[in-house]
Amino acid sequence: MFPLIWIFLTTNTLCVSGTSLVHVPCDDKTVEKLSRLAVTYINEDRTTGYKFALNRITNVQAHQQGPAGKVYYLDLDVLETKCHVLSPKSWKKCAIRPFMETQISGNCNTTVLHTPEGFSYLYSYDCTLVPDPPEKLRLTCPDCPLLLPVDSNEAIAAARTSLLKYNKQSTLPVSLTVNTITRASHQSSPFPASFVEYTVQECSIAAFPEVLCEPGHEGKEPVGFCVGEVLGHSQQDVKVSCEIFRPQVHVVTPTQQGDKFSKTTTHNAHIPHIHKPSFQDVGRVTPQLADPVYQAIPASDSTLPTSSSESTESAESDSSEEAGGSVRAVKPPQNFRYVPRRRRRQIPTSTAPPHSPVFLSIFPSAPSPFRSCPGVSRYTTV
Repeated sequence: MFPLIWIFLTTNTLCVSGTSLVHVPCDDKTVEKLSRLAVTYINEDRTTGYKFALNRITNVQAHQQGPAGKVYYLDLDVLETKCHVLSPKSWKKCAIRPFMETQISGNCNTTVLHTPEGFSYLYSYDCTLVPDPPEKLRLTCPDCPLLLPVDSNEAIAAARTSLLKYNKQSTLPVSLTVNTITRASHQSSPFPASFVEYTVQECSIAAFPEVLCEPGHEGKEPVGFCVGEVLGHSQQDVKVSCEIFRPQVHVVTPTQQGDKFSKTTTHNAHIPHIHKPSFQDVGRVTPQLADPVYQAIPASDSTLPTSSSESTESAESDSSEEAGGSVRAVKPPQNFRYVPRRRRRQIPTSTAPPHSPVFLSIFPSAPSPFRSCPGVSRYTTV
């Protein structure tokens, strides 16, 4: 037994010695933090599908890069959540899809650079996720819905039916239309039902629920994500809920202002009306409080009055007119900031170029010798 362990450790050391790879325990605090950051970076980079949640850390290898820091090769097990990737909600607050809805799981081979200053950069990732086989789901839950193709007639009909109900009940100034169906499923017993999830986009016309409108902004990102249920055949019971990612600014035409202006809500900051006086409105005004900051440009012969702060501005204007412009005092703008002029430092010619990190073209897959790998699962799966 001991010779086999010695041979395994010797072979592992020889394999990683050429690239100076070192295995790191999966329960290391730095590794756990980098793993959570890696999943966050992956979710922010993706534009389609659902957000991933970190389930466990399977394997970790580190490559020391000198002044550039360390390159970590993280093998992470992830699960699909119910949050769309465009949702502003963090993956830590998203619900994991249960096995009754055909759970999707997999792993992500992630490469992260961690600098000595404490910064982390996602270099690359390769995620492979697969759904649970329907045979496995049937053995556990015979009546659970099974996945449908997103372009099937049942999925398209369920999406339109549920969104039509949402448009009738919505108070938005424009209707929403189906952008992309992301998931669909169907069950036959104990009663027929279709379940569909899809992203939505704004229409180019006002809110007319009975009309299937065209997208108003071609090439733009979806504005929301909806989940719909259509139960039964003859007497359908429709349920729908939508999450609007970011409120859009809507332009209401004059014909729609009478009945839609009270329902239109924009999230722009209120801009107060600024009165611009004409030359006839300008008179002799004495401010109550004078700004202590002035930009004074003295001339060769200047006499500044030394009166109280209440009459400083008017006194300076009188003296400047009498002296023929010998002294000029100008108030700085409201956003005035003093920026000192500094000479730009010259880069020494003898400075060595910064160290560039080296990343492996093939993700390392040597098994970890630590007992903490693979780590403990965060979620319970079937």
